[in-house]
Amino acid sequence: MSSASFGGYVRRNTWVYGLDPRVKLAFVAVTTGLLLLWPSVLLAWAAAAACLALLVMARVPRARIVSFVRGMGVLLLLVFVLTTLFSGGAGAPLWRVGPLSVTWEGIHQAALLASRLLAVSLAFFFWLSTTDQGEMVRGFVALGLPYEWGLTIVLALRYLPILAGLFDQVREAQAARGLDLSQRRFVDRLASYRPVLIALVIGALRHGEHLGWALESRGLGGGVARTTFRPLRLHRIDRWALLLLGLITAAAILLRAL
Repeated sequence: MSSASFGGYVRRNTWVYGLDPRVKLAFVAVTTGLLLLWPSVLLAWAAAAACLALLVMARVPRARIVSFVRGMGVLLLLVFVLTTLFSGGAGAPLWRVGPLSVTWEGIHQAALLASRLLAVSLAFFFWLSTTDQGEMVRGFVALGLPYEWGLTIVLALRYLPILAGLFDQVREAQAARGLDLSQRRFVDRLASYRPVLIALVIGALRHGEHLGWALESRGLGGGVARTTFRPLRLHRIDRWALLLLGLITAAAILLRAL
């Protein structure tokens, strides 16, 4: 499993990539906590802009950033429309769609939910794009998690893009064998994907079996204390980043309390 293929991770010689993995994880936690603590659309867009700025400073390929935002756009639009229609809300309805009514409060709730989802997704995208899988495991272990737990979390994140790539490979292979996946009726289209899903499940089970063999051959869970060749140490820039995150969190809590 090469680190370059892990979630699209590509090493860049920038200060963002050099940050301690615990600092990047703290950034994700602080961003998520502030978005949950403070229900504001402006704050959500400010957090999303901060994540985009960090991605640009890290020199993450712009094609990957654009592709991610474009893929999230469909989900955000779906969330906005469904929340607007089903959230209801007080006040006079702007218009009605059958038994459903659209109000200004419902539109505001939909915009807030979509903005929060975008900001949190960009924060996790920043973490995955700038942190190597080995550094992730070391970061979790340094935070007090057992090595097996940290490795399990990283492997779960690792296999999400693998399953997506496996699904594309199986779909293209079945289409090359004459399987028609362009059915017009939704029910027929679902039925045509049955052989793709069966092959995907078989491939996922094979990957899991091979992974278990690889971990067993490396003595995982053998009861022997693991050592680290290069233990994590907080540098000056890491301390400044943690101080900045702490000040932002304290100010947000204080303003929220007031």
